[in-house]
Amino acid sequence: MTHTLTRRQFLKLLGMSSALATLAPRLHARIPYAAAQTLAANSDAWEWYGRAIHAVAFYEEPSTKSTKLDTRNRDQGFRILGETHAPFSAHNDLWYETELGYVHSAWVLPVKVYLPQPFIKDSGEWGFWGQIAQIYTEAYTQPATNAGRKYRFYGGTVFHVVETKVDEEGVGWYKVMDDYPPKTISYQWVLARDVHRIPRAETSPIRPFAGAKRIEVDLSTQTLTCYEGDEVVFTTRTASGVGGHLATPTGEHCVLLKQASRHMSNVPYAGMAEEDQPDPADIFDLPGVPWNIFFDLQGTAIHGAYWHNDFGIPRSHGCLNVACEAARFIYRWTHPIGGHEDEFIQSDRKVGTPIIIR
Repeated sequence: MTHTLTRRQFLKLLGMSSALATLAPRLHARIPYAAAQTLAANSDAWEWYGRAIHAVAFYEEPSTKSTKLDTRNRDQGFRILGETHAPFSAHNDLWYETELGYVHSAWVLPVKVYLPQPFIKDSGEWGFWGQIAQIYTEAYTQPATNAGRKYRFYGGTVFHVVETKVDEEGVGWYKVMDDYPPKTISYQWVLARDVHRIPRAETSPIRPFAGAKRIEVDLSTQTLTCYEGDEVVFTTRTASGVGGHLATPTGEHCVLLKQASRHMSNVPYAGMAEEDQPDPADIFDLPGVPWNIFFDLQGTAIHGAYWHNDFGIPRSHGCLNVACEAARFIYRWTHPIGGHEDEFIQSDRKVGTPIIIR
């Protein structure tokens, strides 16, 4: 007698097998080796995975009214098979199709998960830009897994690799720069296999000689649009400041500074003025924020966000949050133009791409 599995039963079976890998602490943040062998055998091979930013639920159909199939907790990963649009919230109807069922995108970060990366022993005089190439990796105070852990670096975050080392067990490590607190540069160590070296082609300028570039941001629709003259070359949803003293500044601005990586934090530090001390409920500490385009002297920027995936509604501390890949495009497209090995690229109103926020 032939027994045919229903879609629901099939997804639940996949969910059970995926859960085994997810619960294994050394494997749940990486492409399972069986899946890895289906990819091309090179360090540039990757697949889209989702990271649960908070606890998320999976459904038989892209609707919370359909049967719930599974759940995942914070920082657990799963493959993303596709996208679909279905009603959810007024500003965000994007759902992901996964092996576990359908999950709404708001609290799922899509991450390019690579095969274990080769160790680059010679980092050169300056080093290189690296992107975390797994769901997450731990950041250690020393190049050893029994050392203290200071941060968890998430997939898509960007860091300047400045030194390399091989430990006693022959494992490669990278020393990365961490630029917070202010006026102090500290360093963390991460496993080299979890870091993808960003090639020069992925930071090179996009259409650098095109004229009349500008960015227009419509806060009423939470959209950011890049223009070359009257031609729209790129548009994306954004998440602006929530209002009050955290509102995004309107008016005419321009690109003043670009940084591929920035540790954004308002955690109190020694010497911080009392009036600048944040409300404890409002503290954030975000290393490796990627592709930053600063446009005022208060530190407001367009940048990638890895702590939410819910664009189209105000939810920031004043900056313009966009998806990490969208931020990379904007970073490469805007003036000023810098070199691949520039820690930061400084500008002024004569050079920086205009940014009009309404």
